Amino acid sequence: MGIEIKGKVALITGGAQGIGLGIAKEFLNARAKVAISDINEGHLKETTDDLKNRFGGGNVHGIVADIALEEDVKKMVIETVRRFDAIDVLVNNAGIGAMNHFWDMSVEEWDAVFNVNLRGAFLCNKEVVKLMLEKGIKGRIINVSSINDHMPTTGMSAYCVSKAGISMFTRVAALELGPHGINVNAVAPGFTMTPMTEGLLNFPGFKKAALDCTPKGRYGEPEDIARVALFLASEYADWVTGQIINVDGGVSLIGLPKYYEELRKAL
Repeated sequence: MGIEIKGKVALITGGAQGIGLGIAKEFLNARAKVAISDINEGHLKETTDDLKNRFGGGNVHGIVADIALEEDVKKMVIETVRRFDAIDVLVNNAGIGAMNHFWDMSVEEWDAVFNVNLRGAFLCNKEVVKLMLEKGIKGRIINVSSINDHMPTTGMSAYCVSKAGISMFTRVAALELGPHGINVNAVAPGFTMTPMTEGLLNFPGFKKAALDCTPKGRYGEPEDIARVALFLASEYADWVTGQIINVDGGVSLIGLPKYYEELRKAL
């Protein structure tokens, strides 16, 4: 019998596809109730309908929200509580990237990445924690960082720096919330097959280079990240807080691959 978080309510941002969807499925299999939010209404409806068919309509709820907007985040939390009465687990998964040398990157590109990746996580943490403290919920917060929080990648300065911010925010939040019984951790994925990473992995030569740098010899799947998230959401992780867990097939032991001329020319 696997890990269960029966009856727990989880709110997962960016849950319509990729890692967020993988976590939603894992939590639902573990008998949790899940609210997923996403900015893409079309993807969200399709995903929510599918999950309801598979896991029951009473266990899944979809919410359209832009987590970079404080008002959207507040409404998202209110709607989740209205539907499920509580939030026991928050998964801050929504994130975006931008490919460009930093000196060619516009302020708008930089701000867009930070608004979602870092500001969005701050707003979601803030609103959910206020709820947890008010209701006395000994909750779990799981932030999705990246191995790029400490391993720089050419052309991804905004993404790398924002993920470094997520990891440090995780540590500070864990320090502040530990006395309240709320655990805060992060998962840091390596090369994981998602719609967001397709562009990078499709650069000529990059897929082989990525595999050559990954001791496990394969790319990650959303399920790989989701299983670790489930552990962190469960009672088995009661004494785990403030940790950034690399889920990367070992690539952080070796380092990221060198970039090929095609990639350098593309930036």
